[in-house]
Amino acid sequence: MTQTTIDLESTTRVFYREVDANDPGVFQRRLTTDAVFGFNDVDPVAGVEAIDAFVSAWKGNFKAVLHQLDNLVVDTTKNAVAVEITVSYVFPDGNEVKVKGSSFLEFAGADIASWRVYVDTSRLS
Repeated sequence: MTQTTIDLESTTRVFYREVDANDPGVFQRRLTTDAVFGFNDVDPVAGVEAIDAFVSAWKGNFKAVLHQLDNLVVDTTKNAVAVEITVSYVFPDGNEVKVKGSSFLEFAGADIASWRVYVDTSRLS
């Protein structure tokens, strides 16, 4: 069965909402078991548990990490979505820094097989 543009866009939006809400089951529900996550120039991690650990550790540095999906481009022939994002990093003291970035998701059916995120984190230090 072929995904439609609406399905991929909706799935991407729901995924990011659940990630931002720190939903503890999001990766189990939304990723393939052998999914790969890449963040900037850090070595990619593979597997649901490794992805969960990496993302949780990164987000643990902040009070909140929130994604605004500014623009989505869906490629149904490749079962992929490119996202222009604005990421809000809220520090424990309440200070908030917003950075622009991009994200790329590749799907296997309704599940995410590859998730790559690129943001300029230099303003966070």
